[in-house]
Amino acid sequence: MKYLLPLFIHILIVGCNNDSKTKETEENSSFNFDSQSKTANVNGFLLDSTAYYVDSIIRQYIQTSIGTEPSEEYTYTFHKALLNKDKVTDAIISVNRLGFAKEKAKENGSERQAKKMAYMGPFNIFIFYDGRSNSFSTPIPVPSSPILPLDISFEHISSNQHKDLIVDFRIRNSSFKEVYFLFNNKPFKVFQWKNFDGLGETTEEAYTFTYRQSQRGDIKDIIVNKGTIESYPKEIDPFKYKPTIKNSKEVLKRFFYIREKGKYFSTKNSREQ
Repeated sequence: MKYLLPLFIHILIVGCNNDSKTKETEENSSFNFDSQSKTANVNGFLLDSTAYYVDSIIRQYIQTSIGTEPSEEYTYTFHKALLNKDKVTDAIISVNRLGFAKEKAKENGSERQAKKMAYMGPFNIFIFYDGRSNSFSTPIPVPSSPILPLDISFEHISSNQHKDLIVDFRIRNSSFKEVYFLFNNKPFKVFQWKNFDGLGETTEEAYTFTYRQSQRGDIKDIIVNKGTIESYPKEIDPFKYKPTIKNSKEVLKRFFYIREKGKYFSTKNSREQ
């Protein structure tokens, strides 16, 4: 925990430098695919298009919304799923700007410290694409270590008719899980917990997660179980290594969703199965 203060200071500095770009981004949260199409696609819908068209449109939106330079080298991944009630395929675009993080550290003369902190900052970002309206959401930064990109997955939590977004990310030798629900077609974080912490240290801890039908409503409860990290090689890079976590079946917490608050909560003693 002693590293948290310099980490947050670093995030604040980087965030301040990007404030003006963020304001511009919020005003450009949709994209007219039809006017930008360079293919013979009649509908102009992103998911019905060629790979070249999809890549060109995504990169255009990343450049205009996040503020990347045309010459910047970054990576992105594209994940399809039904994420709302309209039964039209949607997607999550995860953007990783490790190269930019390293450049900023070099410009600021803080390469050694940045490397020690695994280049912690707002350099992992995700964007929601709505298949029905054919538009992107405002980019959502996830402060994390960009040495590894965001791990994107989906789960039936708020509904059995569509899936919800799960984002796993790294902070040095720790990993965290966030769950997002869509409200008015915008992703909002409703839950966060550790996947593991202190990898490679004597204080290692780990957790596993299950989603069970709730007695309080139609949105599933999130069960956090204590886990154990399976043995791994002695020589690992704790900032990159992805350990296997075994479920101990010991319930640590049971979280339930409160609709009025828009988030998950648990009682003080919530180990009931």
